[in-house]
Amino acid sequence: MIESWHIREALRSRFGSALVDIPGIWDRAAAILQRYAPYRDTFADLASQLEDVIFNAVYEQLGPSMGAQMDDGSVRRLRSAEMKDAADDAMGVLFGNLKVYSVNYEAIHEYCVATGSFSAMRVLYSRYAEFMTPSERKILARIIRDSRPRSMWENWLDPEDIPPLPR
Repeated sequence: MIESWHIREALRSRFGSALVDIPGIWDRAAAILQRYAPYRDTFADLASQLEDVIFNAVYEQLGPSMGAQMDDGSVRRLRSAEMKDAADDAMGVLFGNLKVYSVNYEAIHEYCVATGSFSAMRVLYSRYAEFMTPSERKILARIIRDSRPRSMWENWLDPEDIPPLPR
């Protein structure tokens, strides 16, 4: 069962604790993911709904300045363009809660290819390895390494799957 605190933790590093810890603001985002039904919903539709809900929740709390206090004490202006990545972070909560079945692998893989979703890549790599060949897994690892800062993947990406960068 996906709860508000799951969304809160997924968004903490992006929006800062001061914003994400406000009670109740992530209830609508959690409700969207709780209602997910594969026969009715597409991941793309859910991500779009989440993007809107997250933007509205952030705007309701911060107003037009969109200035969020980050955990280091700085204030950072959140851009509306960031809401797509925030929705992807929230989608990662759903992906991580799905049972590891081939039908889920296919759906997440299709979404990943269509959107370039980092959350989908992370879940495919970490939970669905048995559905990929070793070469596919290495390619996915390289895409992850080349597209994101080390801090986002160094704790879960297998070093054997990523050759060192050329000098």
